Parts: sequence; structure tokens; C-alpha cells
Amino acid sequence: MDSKCVVIICFLLFSATLIQGFAVPRGNRCLCKNLSKRLNVMAVAKLEIYPRSSSCENIEYIATLKGSNLTKCVSPDLREVKALLGGKNRHLKHIPVIRHQ
Repeated sequence: MDSKCVVIICFLLFSATLIQGFAVPRGNRCLCKNLSKRLNVMAVAKLEIYPRSSSCENIEYIATLKGSNLTKCVSPDLREVKALLGGKNRHLKHIPVIRHQ
């Protein structure tokens, strides 16, 4: 009886070394659930850009508003966001664009 248990335990330990792990999808953990379709550029304190990651497959654009420090998720297709990223408008150069890595 004891030799059978030892054989079974050895077999289980040996087979456990052959098993390879795999990633379990845990859902979408993005910072932005809804995107705003409007943005008042003069009320923006900073614009942060978060790249794709293992937890979120989207590039996220988050604007922080002046005074209240509220954050707003904005669409990258907005004309205002493109103007901030372009940096050609001299009235918008004081707004920092932070690109997270």
C-alpha cells in the first residue's frame, strides 16, 4: 500500500513539472469607460496619454481640468486633442502633454 502511494505521488509531482501555465483573461481594466465628445481647451490643465498595456488594449487620453482637478476621458479624434498634440497653436503651448510609458 505504501509503495503505491509513493508511486502515485511521484507521478503527480513529475507531471506537475510538465504543465505550462497560461494567462487568464481578467476583463478590460481600462481607465476610461466613456469618452467625452467635447473638450474646452481653455479649461484643460494637462493632457495625459496612456499607451496600450496588458490590462487595456486602448490608448487612453485623459484631460485634467483646471481648478477642480476633475479628469475627463476624451476621444483622440477630437479637433482640440489633435491641436494639443500638434503643438502648433501658440495659445495651447502652456498645456503640458504627458506621455506615460
